Amino acid sequence: MPDKGTHSGPSASAAPGPSHADDLAFLRDMILTLDTTHPAPDRLAASLLARFGSAGMALSAHVGSVDEVAGGETMLPPMLAVVREAALRLYRSRVRRTDVLSGRAGLMAYLQASMGHEVVEQFRVLFVDGAFRLLADDLMGTGTVNHSPVYPREIMRRALALGASGLVLAHNHPAGRPEPSGADIEMTMRIVQLGTLMHVAVHDHIIVGNGRTCSFRDMGLIT
Repeated sequence: MPDKGTHSGPSASAAPGPSHADDLAFLRDMILTLDTTHPAPDRLAASLLARFGSAGMALSAHVGSVDEVAGGETMLPPMLAVVREAALRLYRSRVRRTDVLSGRAGLMAYLQASMGHEVVEQFRVLFVDGAFRLLADDLMGTGTVNHSPVYPREIMRRALALGASGLVLAHNHPAGRPEPSGADIEMTMRIVQLGTLMHVAVHDHIIVGNGRTCSFRDMGLIT
């Protein structure tokens, strides 16, 4: 979906987190743990924080992006990739065990970790049952830096195959601004309308930016 012509409405949310000093200390300790011989852990921690904005975003960044900051003299980037995968698995298991809609903080954290630093746009669909338990988290489309193809009929076909009664849409804006574009809203409404015909509710559409999220439900675009 194009990341252009953003909708004017409530600003996107960024969850409060640890302080800059806490993040800096955490990154330094992590570097010393993963790479005990690193010559300048304080400098690298500061560089990671300056590049990615927070410890959480540094952990969710791609190996290549971390390598650009760390340089080729350390094994830290591939080690961080292992940490990132472990965190994603933890988030995913927590999302599966909870009511997706009531556990919004965990859902937002999971989506941010899984999509926040993708360099191309992705479109994911979380299918839920009548109790809002997660049935499947499917990547339904990938594309360019500002567009991913979305096929509403394929989404509904998958929902019927799973026996899902509802779904949560999610996609990322690699440019960083999570506010929805006109095309985002139009496509979402098409999926909502088709879902109504198929008795599959669209509970929300969440857009993920660089450390920020935007919810169609919170903006009043989905009721």
